[in-house]
Amino acid sequence: MGKIAIFGGTFDPVHWGHLLMAQTAVSQFGLDKVIWVPDPSPPHKSQRVSVDCERRREMVNRAIADRSDFVLSPQQDDPTGTSYAIETFLYLQRINPDAQWYWIIGSDAFQTLPQWHRCLEISQLCYWLVAPRPYQREDESGDLQTTHFHIKQIIEQMATLGVPIRLSVLEMPGIGISSSLIRQYCLNGRDLRYLVPETVRTYITAQKLYQPQPQT
Repeated sequence: MGKIAIFGGTFDPVHWGHLLMAQTAVSQFGLDKVIWVPDPSPPHKSQRVSVDCERRREMVNRAIADRSDFVLSPQQDDPTGTSYAIETFLYLQRINPDAQWYWIIGSDAFQTLPQWHRCLEISQLCYWLVAPRPYQREDESGDLQTTHFHIKQIIEQMATLGVPIRLSVLEMPGIGISSSLIRQYCLNGRDLRYLVPETVRTYITAQKLYQPQPQT
């Protein structure tokens, strides 16, 4: 039995903050594998993704190419274009039936868990590894109070439904990099060096991704 974590997200685009989250989870919990799952069209996202899933998958593939313990999820047939986390989990579980399962997630996305499709089911099927957001401050004891406050709220919401959640907060520094920031840098013609892996930066440049829309 191995320890496998799912790391889902739009990765629009993938950046160093994502890689730090995955590496922290591996080192802190002794994970054997992290399966990266770019969402085709995540239903809980209020905004649509900027780049199609095929190219977002390619960026993730380039970002993790030097790590044997980081793998890209097999692409599923999804005629509806809607991706639900529970379906992804059950699909990967069938492929790895004896694994001990974890789920890597940012604290902002974790707050949406009660709205997930079949949330009562998926919340109990894995151990949650929650990454703090960079704006959250530590108190004198070093605890991430804002993170803990939001997590406590989610635990209480799920408890009212009779669902216990197993989780830990990842011990990592706050990194002020986000996909939306990178997209904005692209719109402004700013260099992405040191925000994303070099292979991702060159791909974005070559594909002319996240550029201003032509005026009509």
